[in-house]
Amino acid sequence: MLAHRWSSLVLGLVLVVVCTTGASLVYAPELLRATNSDLFASTAAERPVGFAAAFDAVRAADPGFATSYASEKDGVYVLFSDDATSNEAYFVDAGTGAINGHGDIYGGVIGFGVNVHDCGLTCEAYPGYLPWLNEASPLAGFAATADMTWGGLILAGTGLLLLVLAISGFVLWWPGIRKWRHGFRVRLGRGRFARDYDLHNVIGIVAAPALLVWALTGMNFEIPAVTDLWYSTTGGTAAADDAYEMEPSGTTGPGITLAAASAAATSAFPGSVVTAVTLPADTDGYYGFTLLDRGPDGTDADLWAHSPTYHGNRSVGVDAHDATDVKVMSGTPDGLSTEIIEQWAQPMLHYGVSVNPWWRSLWFLFGLTPLMLMITGVSTWLFRRGTTKRKKQARAARDAGRSAPAGA
Repeated sequence: MLAHRWSSLVLGLVLVVVCTTGASLVYAPELLRATNSDLFASTAAERPVGFAAAFDAVRAADPGFATSYASEKDGVYVLFSDDATSNEAYFVDAGTGAINGHGDIYGGVIGFGVNVHDCGLTCEAYPGYLPWLNEASPLAGFAATADMTWGGLILAGTGLLLLVLAISGFVLWWPGIRKWRHGFRVRLGRGRFARDYDLHNVIGIVAAPALLVWALTGMNFEIPAVTDLWYSTTGGTAAADDAYEMEPSGTTGPGITLAAASAAATSAFPGSVVTAVTLPADTDGYYGFTLLDRGPDGTDADLWAHSPTYHGNRSVGVDAHDATDVKVMSGTPDGLSTEIIEQWAQPMLHYGVSVNPWWRSLWFLFGLTPLMLMITGVSTWLFRRGTTKRKKQARAARDAGRSAPAGA
């Protein structure tokens, strides 16, 4: 009871802000496309232009624009700036190779929401960036919370709070095995307190599974120890520390083309398609590829299906000088435990971009749960406070009447 009440009071407002912005971002993909329809225009073509042509088109149009990363989604190449403080990007029609335009699609309200919910206002390229929140927190020196910033600490704290509230809320709600149905009733004709008290309980228990999942996945993004705990309890295999790095082969001479590197990358997963490319950082570097691999039977889901600029499920590196030197950085999960935390946790369980907007309405509604719980919780608290105050006033009046001189 005390843990539920005081954790709600201390960090409840921050939790409501984080969760409510998360709910508003559920439809960010559709809003971004609707408000930037000219940038996302595409032309159907039997043979779309390749990534190399998109890079060439942008270099020709704007030689001063440094870009080494491009993604392809729904017939549009998006080439992002190498400047870590900017989300400026060029959009190229994959059907014609023509540039649709350029801009920062995250420069407004949606970008601010992303900075609040995903970054704790620590992402410099998004509106609302606060430098002091990007400084190392007191927990940054511990292995379990390595490199945690103040913004990350806030997000991790809200995840932990959500976990505590979900568990303690269930304990408080449980009416007993014989009266469990009473836990789902709302007394509409019994006054404000009874109505809001019942709504608080029903909303909380119905949303508890979703809140529990968001708490765990959110903590996983910020606290390395959560990932370690998941693997140790479920028997999964964590990725190696150097999984996403590739040592140069030492091969000299002219570099291989992007087309040759792409062919080498897709050969690691026959039938896959390249959905994003990172060019070599230097002459001794390597190409990075994101692939969408449907699997041997073609049934692997596109878990980032509704993301505005990204999709894929495999990562491969190819040496810039040797097409035979290929490293699978993120491949087919070796079990359900690994698949859940590496493949499903972010796009499906947390963001909901794996499903269409109709199904995503559940993410939106449950994301508003902390706000509704705050409203109903404050309402019942104010009612109780008012009742207590009135009782004290009545008691004081009676005491004053008793102590008054007879005949006064």
